[in-house]
Amino acid sequence: MKALVIGASGQLGGALVRALERGGIEAVGTYHTRPLPGAVALDVSDADAVERCLAASSPDVVFVTALTRGGVDYCEDHPDEAHAVNARGGAHVAVAAARRGAKVVYYSTDYVFDGTAGPYAEDAAPRPISVYGRTKWEGEEAVRALAPRHLVVRTTAVFGWDRTSKNFAMQVWERLGGGQPLRVASDQWSTPTLAEYLAEASVRLVQLDAAGIVNVAGKDRMTRSELGQALARAMALDPALIVAAPTAELGQRASRPLGGGLTTTQLERLLGTEPLDLNESLKRFRRAWRADTHVVHAPAVVSSDAARLKQEILERVRRYHALAHAPRPFVPYKTRVQYSGRVFGAEEMTNLVDSSLDFWLTLGSYGELFEQKMKRRLGAHDFVMVNSGSTANLAAVLALMSPLLDEPLRPGDEVITPAVTFPTTIAPIVHSGLVPVFVDCEVGTYNVNPRLLEGAVSPRTRAILVPHTLGIPCDLDAVSDLARRHRLYLIEDSCDALGATFRGKPVGTFGDLATLSFFPAHQMTAGEGGGVVVNTARLGRVVRSVRDWGRDCWCATGESNTCGRRFGWQLGDLPLGYDHKYTYSTLGYNLRPTDLQAAIGVAQVDRLTEFVETRRRNFERLYAGCEPYQDFLVLPARDPRAQPSWFGFPLTVTNGLQRGELVRWLENANIETRQVFAGNILRQPGYRDIRHRIHKDLTETDRIMRDTFFIGVYPGLTEEMLEFVIARFDEFFARRSGRRVVAPPDATG
Repeated sequence: MKALVIGASGQLGGALVRALERGGIEAVGTYHTRPLPGAVALDVSDADAVERCLAASSPDVVFVTALTRGGVDYCEDHPDEAHAVNARGGAHVAVAAARRGAKVVYYSTDYVFDGTAGPYAEDAAPRPISVYGRTKWEGEEAVRALAPRHLVVRTTAVFGWDRTSKNFAMQVWERLGGGQPLRVASDQWSTPTLAEYLAEASVRLVQLDAAGIVNVAGKDRMTRSELGQALARAMALDPALIVAAPTAELGQRASRPLGGGLTTTQLERLLGTEPLDLNESLKRFRRAWRADTHVVHAPAVVSSDAARLKQEILERVRRYHALAHAPRPFVPYKTRVQYSGRVFGAEEMTNLVDSSLDFWLTLGSYGELFEQKMKRRLGAHDFVMVNSGSTANLAAVLALMSPLLDEPLRPGDEVITPAVTFPTTIAPIVHSGLVPVFVDCEVGTYNVNPRLLEGAVSPRTRAILVPHTLGIPCDLDAVSDLARRHRLYLIEDSCDALGATFRGKPVGTFGDLATLSFFPAHQMTAGEGGGVVVNTARLGRVVRSVRDWGRDCWCATGESNTCGRRFGWQLGDLPLGYDHKYTYSTLGYNLRPTDLQAAIGVAQVDRLTEFVETRRRNFERLYAGCEPYQDFLVLPARDPRAQPSWFGFPLTVTNGLQRGELVRWLENANIETRQVFAGNILRQPGYRDIRHRIHKDLTETDRIMRDTFFIGVYPGLTEEMLEFVIARFDEFFARRSGRRVVAPPDATG
């Protein structure tokens, strides 16, 4: 299915795009007055433009969420514009969609009624009392008359956390957050509807091919002032600042249907479950609010003693960080020059404590924010946080074996991968019954040799899994071309390489999936933690299912009935209405991290650019220091297409120099060294007897295992440390050549 969302830059339009993508449905969006990256400009009042848009996008379903620039009162003052958008715009879409056999979903409102007999069912007679209500009713009638395949969704009092929107929740936030009271109608009744729920229920109705008029609204009926107070409490604002007043005193330009709201009996019958109540809606709203306001700080108004105490605690944490984690002086030979380590500031500690005070121990609002930040940072379709880089690899492999895919991997299928690797890159392949096909690597890049890939393909080959070793991008031109020509799944193990690019594009965004690690040795840390980068729409839901026990349900922790159909599903051989929260559509595990880990990651990702640039500077300093010794050291290779995000500074000894000799010299000076992970994985005791195939030989792999090591470039290294390291290389090679070396004055080793 392919969907066109008209008005994707609005609150409901944005929620629809997200809901469609979560369901693996391709979505194209349009905008009018507010540009949206990736969306198409469209004025629905222009019939020719609508025709061209549908011809270009060829949708199966068109969601019409477009609204006039202002709200109800704006329509009252601009009736021609309201008619052009709400009525004629709906008609234009209906005509263009009918020509192509596409379904039209048109969004309307309880403002088509006069408010004397609410809440209203679908068969109630419309009697609008405002321009907005009248033009929406006219739009309904046009769609029903002109689009044979249509669905009119009536809703009311739609709210959600969306800073670009003027919805009621954002009005409450802006006014109360600034300490200002907000006068709200005490006599306007509605059934408030969370935008995300409205979108998700709409997608389900389309999947059920529902037609006619269907009310989609919240379960609870209340006044606007009661809703305002509930929203204030959800955002830790003072509900007393919501001043209840009769509509007659508010000076609103357009008449409102006072006794509004919608019944949802038909919706319940179609979805098999009750609509979202206000309590569940506010839980979801609060998660979105918290995720955003961890970046843009909450207003200065603090409404409770607990909130004031929390602010005091966090301020003391900042002071503690300044005292307890102040930089320590470097003492040559005594201070350990680590190959990696944690680099963090006060923000990481305050986020961690903030999360602990909420005591939301499982993945929560910090996790959502972290996933959003990583998704935006990489420009990926989705990003799924897990509890380690190793389980990221496991989740990626299992996702490609899921029965939710049309062409999943199956036991016995082959996966091409290099023999220089990390063990948990290979373990998921082996445990899943897949067969690793090992290819030799290159000294200098320590990645798979791209010239050998083509010959490794056999009729059983279905995937390729390539690490970007030590932060050096592998030849993604060759790898991507191989995957495309042979229709192979591609997984990038990018655990070492966050921040690297190839031809200007982030590493991790070339394959179907990619994996990341946030162990302290990597470019950024969450203590433990990892993630799966999703670059193919259909895989997002699959990866989340694998991470979340294999369940079909996509509700966040602590939430129920996100789909609006919790007891209305019929899947597999389960009884009709079996609880969707306990329905499992693929093999999975609990691979979820905690919100405490995500809280650290939220602060770390903001420093990622700084971290990567520092690693590059440190690398260049070490490269210049080791350049004179290329008779004995193979320095890292440089590819003009790639910009590495250095995990370490790798060196391979040559011309008779023994690795152990140089490594012992450095370690005796307290300079930490590491070897390239497992080296030749097939020589490791746990991997000697695994089922596998080797393409040609692993000569260079064995050389890397025998002769290669690396030292650190991480941001915690100071200029003094780097100079000390270079001086030790100078002294080593001077002694080896028989030249006299004078030790530095501060040397005590």
